[in-house]
This record gives sequence, C-alpha cells and structure tokens, in this order.
Amino acid sequence: MRQLKKLSLISICLLVGFIANGQIQWMDSFEDAKVIAKEQNKLIVVDCWATWCGPCLKMDDDVWEKEDMEAYAAKYVFVKLDLSNGFSNPDFMVKAIPKIFITDAWKNEFESITGYQSLKQMENLLNAYSFSLEDLYKSTEEFENDNDNVDKAVSLAMCYQEKSTMAESTAAKPLKYKSRMCFKQAEKLLKKSKNQDLTQKVQILSCLNKSGKKALKVLNSCKPSNKENENLKAALLARIYLSLEQVDNAKEQYAKIKDYQLPYYDFIATERKQLQ
Repeated sequence: MRQLKKLSLISICLLVGFIANGQIQWMDSFEDAKVIAKEQNKLIVVDCWATWCGPCLKMDDDVWEKEDMEAYAAKYVFVKLDLSNGFSNPDFMVKAIPKIFITDAWKNEFESITGYQSLKQMENLLNAYSFSLEDLYKSTEEFENDNDNVDKAVSLAMCYQEKSTMAESTAAKPLKYKSRMCFKQAEKLLKKSKNQDLTQKVQILSCLNKSGKKALKVLNSCKPSNKENENLKAALLARIYLSLEQVDNAKEQYAKIKDYQLPYYDFIATERKQLQ
C-alpha cells in the first residue's frame, strides 16, 4: 500500500511538471513507469543509453532537449535506462544503443528501434501513437486479469484491430499484428473447448486482418452455425467484395445486414456510405 501511495505521488508530481514547463520528465525505473502509464492511460517511451555512447548523447542534444518535444511530454511516460555498465537489464533485450522502445503498461512492445533517430523521425513516430488508449487499456487489463477467457481475448483483438484502422501507417502494422496475436490466443484457448459457434466466430472476425483474397477464401469455405456468425460473415464479405471492386456482390451481402448492429465496433462504417 505504501508503494502504491508513493507511485501515486510520483504521478501527481509528474503532472505538475508537465503543466509547469512542458518538458519531458525522465524516469529511471521502468516498473514505476508501468504503474503511472496504467493510471494515466499512456504508452511508455524507453530510451536505452550510456554515458560513453556518442549517438545517445547526440540524441539528447538534437532530439530530447528540443522545444519541439515538449508537445509529447504529457502524452507519454518517458524512461531512460542507463546501460553504461553493460547491456544486461531485467526489462529489455538490448544489443546496441541508442535503443528506443515504445510499450504499453504491460510491456507489450509496439516499436523497437536501434540507432540514432533525428528529431523528425521521433516526431513522426510519437505522432503515430498519439491516440486515445482508454478503451485499449480497459480491454488489456480485463484480459490480463482473466487470460483464459476467450471472449476477452476476442474483445482485445477487435480493439487492436479498430485502432489499426484509425492509426497512421507507422502504428497500424504493429496494432494489426497485436490483433492477430490475440486472435491466435483465442484460437489456442478454444482448442480446449467444444464451442463450435465461438470457434467459427473467431475464424470469421480474424479475416479482418487478412488480405482480401485470403479472407475471401476463408469465408467462402465457412458455413455459419448460427445467425450471429451468418451476419458477421455477410458484413465481412460486403467489405471484402467492395475492396476487390466487386460492387454488385458487396451490395448483395450488405443488403442482408444493413440494419444489423455489429458487435465490438462498426467495421464496415466506411463501406456503408458507399453501399447505401
């Protein structure tokens, strides 16, 4: 309890620092940073450096200490890990520095970059991940607290998938990868189960992360076992056919589900405008 109170105080002090001067407030403990990141729904930027590393010191001068970086001070939790005495550390595998990581509060990595990064490169990277994390963190925490729950694995997969559709290209690929891994985890859990309806639902929804032709092949071989899966299949087919410029087929599938409220999020919102 004393440790939690201490970390809450650290969190408050950091917020005051952000408001007062807008400068990046570096922490030296990744464990403390995870607690704060979870409290504030933020990602963590980790800078692995050393006192003898010329490019690391150059990044301090050229990037981290620049006024341009103040815009990100309140958007992320920043950590510097001093590896001057060796690359061995309990948190990350590092073979060369500078090394930059972007992770969530559960140490799920989104980016791992080696070498000197310019101010523009870091701005582009941090801009790409400057999106709201509240729903993603909620789903992640629910799954982390109950990681044998298939429904929670699927909810997290869909949350990552939705984020990937809204994020810039730099972040979209890692987010989609996380979605695929969550679907794989759901499939793994389902091997212990005889719930064919849920197994089929996962198979259909995972097509959101596949290319049009691959998804079409999976869906055309799928015979829905219930009405929900039938509707999900039709929605996915409408989306895929439209992406393949098969408009008539897309409209045929869309007609079946135009009034159906999709679970998780409306993954055919853009297509609806074209198929009305």
